Amino acid sequence: MNQKEQSETAAAGVIIIPGDRYFPEGVTAAADGTFFVGSLFEGCIMRAQPGASRMEPFIEPGANGLVSVLGLWADDARGTLWACSSDAGNGRLTGSAPVGAKAFDLHTGAAKGSYDFPGGGFANDLTLDAQGNLYVTDSWAPRILRLAAGETTLEEWISDPQLGVEQWSLNGIDYDVSSNAIYTVNQNLGKLFRIEIESDGSAGRVALIETSQPLRRPDGLKVIAANTLATAEGGAGGISIITLTGDAAHVRRVPAGLDGVTTFAYYNQCAWVVEGQSDHFWDPANAGANADPPFRIVEVSVA
Repeated sequence: MNQKEQSETAAAGVIIIPGDRYFPEGVTAAADGTFFVGSLFEGCIMRAQPGASRMEPFIEPGANGLVSVLGLWADDARGTLWACSSDAGNGRLTGSAPVGAKAFDLHTGAAKGSYDFPGGGFANDLTLDAQGNLYVTDSWAPRILRLAAGETTLEEWISDPQLGVEQWSLNGIDYDVSSNAIYTVNQNLGKLFRIEIESDGSAGRVALIETSQPLRRPDGLKVIAANTLATAEGGAGGISIITLTGDAAHVRRVPAGLDGVTTFAYYNQCAWVVEGQSDHFWDPANAGANADPPFRIVEVSVA
């Protein structure tokens, strides 16, 4: 362990992610405080047991068809760890498997299922609704895929050009039980949308939420309280708190000074933000050469 790792491990609210080329993206926390994080470059998933300050190997590279690991979701009710697997084009396992959602046993890491995207795409983030239906954003098309509870095939839940037709558009997503709606962000345009869920489970009205200030490359998105969302902002290095009033919202930025923020886990009323240094990963000229390990997950107060 180098000097930087020693100082970081001693700090409260920091989980170290070992590896010079790990480039973490998605993170999630189980109810017992176990954290999971996926790697864009290595195509694997690590975990930190409750109270641990350092990630350890959990699911090996390429397991169950993993390529680059993005969004994660710990489904305690069903004992399942959900993961988005995509081909970023510059990871260690590029070209090795189809894009889609992967399911693993939350406690053992054993493979439980693999669900390919119809027509390809880029699986970025995911969430579950109250009935256990899974929703996954496609960053290469204006669509959200849905895996109905108990089914085995991802199907197109919504495809709507207003969600953003450019590559790298749809990103973070979450379900709001109070309104029975899906919220999602367009990373490229800095927009926030609410999509109503009809009584038959189909997608209903799409509302563009008018924010008090533009979101700066919003990534991970979570419903953290009634009429309140939080999003990680890659363009601001921190978190923004979004307070909703109908189809409008007030945005309060919480700076954290982190390098290459991707997403976050919401645990014990705090945001645990991934400092993924992803700008170094996506820059083909650098190919990760200018990253400054260790990669970290940092606790940020959203009060």
